[in-house]
Amino acid sequence: MTILAIETSHDDSSIAILENNKILKNIIFSQIDIHAKYGGTIPEIASREHVNNIALILQEIKKVIKLDKIDYIAYTKEPGLIGALQVGYLFASAISLAINKPLIAINHLDGHFFSGAIDNEILYPALGLLVSGGHTQILYAENENNIKIIGETLDDAVGEAYDKVARKLNLGFPGGPLIDKEYWNYSGKRTSIKLTKPKTEEIYDFSLSGIKTQVINIINNFENRKLNVPVSEIAYEFQKTVVEYLIEKFSLAIKHYQVNSIVLAGGVSANKLLRQEFLKLHKNVITPDLKYCTDNAAMIAKAAQIYLKNN
Repeated sequence: MTILAIETSHDDSSIAILENNKILKNIIFSQIDIHAKYGGTIPEIASREHVNNIALILQEIKKVIKLDKIDYIAYTKEPGLIGALQVGYLFASAISLAINKPLIAINHLDGHFFSGAIDNEILYPALGLLVSGGHTQILYAENENNIKIIGETLDDAVGEAYDKVARKLNLGFPGGPLIDKEYWNYSGKRTSIKLTKPKTEEIYDFSLSGIKTQVINIINNFENRKLNVPVSEIAYEFQKTVVEYLIEKFSLAIKHYQVNSIVLAGGVSANKLLRQEFLKLHKNVITPDLKYCTDNAAMIAKAAQIYLKNN
């Protein structure tokens, strides 16, 4: 079985080919350099870039496999930027009509969860921590067909909080890798800056805006007093607090649910400190290869393969 998958939910254009259990090709065109000039993703620009990029990627894919060898076309249906998703859907539909093969609509978040299954076997029941620019969730997967959200952010997603703090610190965009770099470069290791972790009514829910707001207030305080902002120290304390918060919440879920594996997924799963601490939580930890952490079509292809197997 061969699946061509298309991912255009945000600002990465990607097409992948999965043949049986092997990813033959996974091409990603990133728009980071374009959106960095604006300090965040501009939806209209993202959609326009998808239109430009997706046909170019298909030409590269056709060097790997003839389209008449494809059995299914999978695409990201939701969630994501409406215009960007529409580009992917229309492109997938056109290929489907051209080669007379069925379409499979895939949820972007399922794709992230199953990214861990590309190179590993997820043992069920399983818990997943999905952390990205748009989502922060704890997932309980009884099996491949039954995945439910048991906790999620009530406000900012963790990646969104990173971007806003990085912007306030004048580090640039995207914030995750930049703050992670500042964390590991900080030599003090102990800071005078202290952040509190928010409380939520539901124990598995998150609230990231409170941590973000504390950091912004601290930066404002330095600026109002005409003092130099200790960028590395603030970035260090911010990341330390956020990762501790994520790990503490997820640990509560591990204690309650009897699971055979845990999965870390989403763009923020590339964070070095988070990966390091997540590996300590369970005897069977699944983290996707770094090339499958950010938005990519390989994870959509894998989710489609699992869907086909069970339906």
